[in-house]
Amino acid sequence: MNPEGRRWLSVREGAAYLGLNLKTVYALIQRREIPAAKIGGSVRIDKKALEAQLEAQLNKVRAR
Repeated sequence: MNPEGRRWLSVREGAAYLGLNLKTVYALIQRREIPAAKIGGSVRIDKKALEAQLEAQLNKVRAR
C-alpha cells in the first residue's frame, strides 16, 4: 500500500516509511516520540505531524 497522499499511516507503514523496526516504532509511539492516535481500535501515525516534527529536529541540527 502506498502511503503517499494519506495523512494517517498504520504502524507497519510508518515503520517502513521511517526505515525502522516495527517494535521500535511501537516503543517510540508509547514514549510519545512519534505522533499517533488510536482510531477505531488501531494505532495510526499522523504523517503530517511526524514530518513537521522531523523537519523541526533537522532545523535544530542545522542551526548548530
